[in-house]
Amino acid sequence: MFIKDLNFKVDFSRFAEKHFCKSFFKKYKGQWLPTRETIKLNLQRSYQMYQQTNLIDNIKFSRETGIGIFKLDFRVAGTNISPKASGNRTIFALNNNTSLIEVLIVYGKDHCPKKQSETQWILECVKDNFPEYKKCC
Repeated sequence: MFIKDLNFKVDFSRFAEKHFCKSFFKKYKGQWLPTRETIKLNLQRSYQMYQQTNLIDNIKFSRETGIGIFKLDFRVAGTNISPKASGNRTIFALNNNTSLIEVLIVYGKDHCPKKQSETQWILECVKDNFPEYKKCC
């Protein structure tokens, strides 16, 4: 199993806040803060989410270190679009050893370059901006 049955502590990285959350805040105004809180609550119970839904995808996981990069599909509060169809994603690093989840990237499909696959873009972004997770990529 990739994710241990733990209650994780969730933090948003400075990179995510600066580069991505700010644009969601501007675009969705009053809906972003409840959405952010829902993302945080869902990630705190990642084990159940991973077991019971298809909203969390494993991108890369190292059994050796107990650290993995995962993707969570989400929808913005107040919208009637499903999480998958919305195109909104959160990339997070999960550390089973410290019970910590760090939100690395929060993006919509419009953030991804058209000439690159989504997974390539994610891994490149993580490598370039998070040296502590470079080994996971």
